This record gives sequence, C-alpha cells and structure tokens, in this order.
Amino acid sequence: MNFKKNLKFFLTVVVLSATTAVRAEKHAFSPLDLVTFNRISSHSISPNYEYILYDTIGFLSTRSGSSQLWYSTLDFDNLDLIKENKLKQLTKLTTSINNIEYNQKAKRLLFSAQAYLNGTLVNDDTYVEQEDNKYTTGIVYDKLFIRHWDTFLKPSVREQLFVLDLRSKNNKFSLKHQPVNIMNGNELESPVSPFGDSGDFSISPDGQTIAFSSRIEEHSQAWKTNTDVFLVKYPIDGKPSAVENLTKSNPGYDNYPNISPDGQWIAYLEMREENYESDKNRVMLYNIKRKTHTELPLRWDRSPESLTWSADSNSIYLTAYSKGRVKVYVVNLKEALIIIKKKGTIPTLAVKELIGTGNNDTIEVIPKRKLGNNSGEIIVFGRSSFTKPRDIYKLEVPSFDKLKTENEKRVIVRPPKSEAGITQITNVNDKFKKEVIVSEPEEFYFKGHNDELIHGWYLKPVNFDESKKYPLAFLIHGGPQGSWNEGFSSGWNVQSYAGAGYAVAAINFHGSTGFGQEFVKAVSKNWGGDSYNDLMKGLDYVLKTHKYIDKSKVCGLGASYGGYMINWINGHTDRFACLVNHDGVFDTINTFFTTEELFFSEYEFGGVPWDKKAKKIYDKWNPREFVKNWKTPTLVIHGGKDYRLTESEGIATFTALQRLGVKSKFLYYPDENHWVLKPANTLFWQTQIIEWIDSFTK
Repeated sequence: MNFKKNLKFFLTVVVLSATTAVRAEKHAFSPLDLVTFNRISSHSISPNYEYILYDTIGFLSTRSGSSQLWYSTLDFDNLDLIKENKLKQLTKLTTSINNIEYNQKAKRLLFSAQAYLNGTLVNDDTYVEQEDNKYTTGIVYDKLFIRHWDTFLKPSVREQLFVLDLRSKNNKFSLKHQPVNIMNGNELESPVSPFGDSGDFSISPDGQTIAFSSRIEEHSQAWKTNTDVFLVKYPIDGKPSAVENLTKSNPGYDNYPNISPDGQWIAYLEMREENYESDKNRVMLYNIKRKTHTELPLRWDRSPESLTWSADSNSIYLTAYSKGRVKVYVVNLKEALIIIKKKGTIPTLAVKELIGTGNNDTIEVIPKRKLGNNSGEIIVFGRSSFTKPRDIYKLEVPSFDKLKTENEKRVIVRPPKSEAGITQITNVNDKFKKEVIVSEPEEFYFKGHNDELIHGWYLKPVNFDESKKYPLAFLIHGGPQGSWNEGFSSGWNVQSYAGAGYAVAAINFHGSTGFGQEFVKAVSKNWGGDSYNDLMKGLDYVLKTHKYIDKSKVCGLGASYGGYMINWINGHTDRFACLVNHDGVFDTINTFFTTEELFFSEYEFGGVPWDKKAKKIYDKWNPREFVKNWKTPTLVIHGGKDYRLTESEGIATFTALQRLGVKSKFLYYPDENHWVLKPANTLFWQTQIIEWIDSFTK
C-alpha cells in the first residue's frame, strides 16, 4: 500500500513520552501517572494541508552540541522512524537557535537567538561578561532586570530575531547568506522573556513583512508592563528596513501580532492600563498600507489569550478563559474590514462561541476544500479536560449564522451544538485511558462575598463509597488572577487527590479569570478580603452539600498566591487539619524588594512600600503580621531558582512555624523555579504532599 497516497490527514506532533514502567492493571490515578502520561508539546500542519512539512521535515536538535536546525526526508512507509543516515545539519551557528518559523514561498527562515547589543550572534565558546577581566565570575548590572523568572540575565545580551534565506534542490537545502539580525542597532528583545515564543512574531505570506513584539528597553522596565508591536519590511534579496514601532502611544502590553493571510492586516492584543498585567486584552487591527489602528468593538466581557486568522482573512478565532474553561470563539470581520477601509464607524461585533468545554489551545487552520473537499474551514487544535490528557482534535467550522453567543451569566455550562463535530486526531494516551481510574468533575455555584455567585469544581474520591467518610483536599489557585480550568495538568492536577482517596474542591474566587473584568479586578489591593471570604463560604457550601466529608479532616493546599492564602488562612482560622504552602508569600514588603517584576506588587498593593498610602495596604494584607496566630501543621515547599517569589519567602515561613513550635516540614528544590518541572522531582513532590496530608487525615 502506498501510504502517502492513501493518507487523508497527517499531523506531525512532538510527543514527550515517559519510559518509566507503569503497572498494567486498572488503578486509581497516582503520583506515578502524573509523570508517565504522554505529552504533546507541539503540532503543525503542512503547507499542502495533508502532511506536516511535505516530504521533508525540519527540526531543532542539540545533537551537535547546541540547538541547530536539522532536516530529513520522510519515508512515508515508515513515518514513525526518521532514519539516522538521512539527517542533515543545515545550520552551524555560534549559538543556539530558538523559536523557528519557515515561510515556504520565500524559502525564508525566521528564528530567535542570543545576540550582543551590536546585533551580532553570541559565540558560546568565547563569550565572557567582563572583557577587561576574563577570569572573574562577577557580573555588573546598572539597571533592572538582574534576573527574570529563573535566570540571571547577561547585561550585554538579548534574544533577537534573525532571518536566513535558503536554497533547495532535490530536497537538499543550503544557506544563501549568513543570518541577518532584523533588530540590528536596537536594544530590543523578542520573544519577550520569560514566556515568549514564536507567537511573539509573525511573517507575511510573501515572506517580506515581519511583525514582532518586544519589551521597551528603558531604566523603568522592571516596573513597567510596556511592550510594543514593531514592523520590519525585508524584500527578497534586499535589506531589512529600519524597525518601526507601531504602538508606542500605548503604555501597556501590546503583543501576539499576527499578519493576515491576505497580507493586509496585523491583528494583535492590547492592554491599556499601565503596569497592570491582568488588564483586559483588546483585539486590535493595524492596516499595513494605510497605517491605521482600529479596536474591534466586541460585545464580550472576556479577555482573549490568543488570536488566529481564518484562511480567507474574514474572521478571527479567539481563545479565552470563561467559567472554568478555555473556550474557542469566532468573530466575523467581513463587513467590519470594509467599514475600516472606508473610515467608517464599526458597529459592535458579536463573538460567537465555537467550543465551550475543555481547555483548548494552539489553533491552526485548513481552508475550505483542502482536506477531502471539506465544505467548511477546519480548525486543528490541542484539547484536554480534567479526565483526559492533551490530544489533537479537529472541527469543521459551521457557518457564522448557525453559531450562538455565549451565555455569560454564572450558570452551569452546556456544550454548544457546534461541539458535536469535534473529532479526535491523535490518541497518544490510549494506555492511560484504559488503565487509570479518574473521577468525573462536577461544577457548582454558591453565594460568596456579598452574596455574589462564585464558581467551583468538585470531585468525589475515586472508587467512592457513599457509606464511608472522606477527607477533603481544598485547592487554592495562584495568580491571584488565575482560575481552575477544565484541563489536564502535569502539576496541580485535581486527579492526584481524588485518586489518593480525597474529595476535592477548587474555588474560582474573586480575582479569578473568566468571569468578567470587574470580577478579576476585585482582588487587587484586597488580597485577603473578598477572595478569603469566598473560600470560607465555598468550604461551608461543600461541607454542607456533601455530608460524607469529615469536616475535621480538611487540608488546604495552594501555590504562589495560593501559597500566600495558605499563610493568610493560618493566621485567621484553625478549621484546617493541615496546610501545604508551595512558593507562597510570607511578607508582602520583602516580596516587593526581592521579586523581578516590580509592576505586579506596585499595582496589587497600590504603589511602592515607602509610599504611606500604599504601605497601609501592604501591611493590611501581610501574612507576616498574623504569624502569632499560626497553629496549623504546614508543609512548606520552595524552589531555589524561583525569582518571582524567592526562596527567602519559603524559608521565612518555615522558620516562623518552627519557632512557634508548629509541626512543619520544608521541601526544597535547588534546581526548580516557581514550578516543579523535572519528572523525578514532580514525582517526589506529589508523593511528599500526599504523605503529608495523609498523616493528618487517615
């Protein structure tokens, strides 16, 4: 059988597969399952919409010592095997390549790499920070940032964007020239650290226009959220234009630039409130020819996380947090684009709900009639739920008229009819599905602070027996502008606790995302107020509703802001049998002076700590001020490479507990950041947590 001719749809996915042996019998979800399920880290569709990269696949590999671009021809009779003797190294640069995008029409490769301030690529073999003293390990800084997330920065180095044009003949590739830095001469950074990726830049269909987002290099960058969208025009066989700042008038975040398939528009996301990282994202359109900006007037109280153009440039797909999910929406722009060109006023636009359940991400588009004569456009996306790890799915998009707007009221979610067409493409965790017993989630609402409806998730213990009494794991999310969403996590996974024999409750308190912008802002300058009240009322509701829960065996667990709340709880109530504080805040003022992104503390507490008005807010919500009340046994966890909330916060928490004589343990990871990421560390982390809470409840 000729596999290539008969294959209807093929995706290339990068799967991170665990090699640890797991037991084959059916069993409740365990810490081992947390690190052994398969993860799809990325997926992509080929330009011909049948395969990933035609007959040749390109990829980054460190087999030469640094991350370089390699390629290989594909054997379509053995797609699961890329033969060693067919691997070819395309680049041999002096430093690692990151975040690649390839434009097939122009045969142009866009990537990011470390560069000196003069624009030249870093040479990893000869790099030294102090040219006048090559034998010292000292690094001199004259402005913030010194470090970011989990990395100490190099003052003379930035991540910048480079272009390589390629030649190809008979599936063999070569370089036409050395890498060209399109940001040369500007102290810019793209992708934007610490979480930036290829979503921070976009290349036009003809390969000659590049848009990217960058943090603005200035003395105040650690206490400003300002990033801008920039434009560079780079003709084939020509030279790149000067860098043009498209959004310099906006003081907040401008990011996620995406050039339309027809090459006329750049869509991007914009936050307008200065120094507020949780401001609502507006969807903006920039007309490249006319140099005009237009905000899309959406009838929608949600903040989009990503945007993707339809193939005909007449619609945009959006993902956004909403009511405990990450949903997919679509906006029809056909009439609006005509009005913009005529300089008219756009009427408010409807945002239609396309996918209303699960956690959905990374949308790619297949045009009409490109896959088995599909009558409608197809989107391909990643998707997970509380019970299923991430796989790749596709959906043929119904006509816009057949879709409905979301009911934004706080009611139980019902899947939209359009979800009926979702088809699963990959199944990398079939073994997980067959062998692991999970708990089905239930959502609920209760009256929280000021009798406002608050959302929560609840799971019964695996193998639930209604005749028995059960302990409760009460989970508190971070942020505080975060939320518990219907997705499968390799970290704080609700199934870990249900599988260990616990009822599980997770509350989306005031400050949580996905319930409107006013709800998000309610937590700022009010950290231990409304959200704490929501949590206590939520706990009351759960205990009253589920009589089989032993109210004397409730354990509270939280990370980041959730860890802050654990310390706050310890100072304000003794209703918990035990607590777990992961990377939490001990002292709001110390946190300001040791964190890297100062804008966060300044916004959340109303300014700098030496301002008298702001100082009162820092003090009012400072867990340190209530240490004398601590009496609940607490497991404290912290990472040594956590520069968001430094290890001193965890050490201070443990020190206070020990000095007070409160039963406590300290789990320290010198090699982890704000999250526990390494599989062996994750397994030990989860095992220690379960053992700790078991010791007080079983």
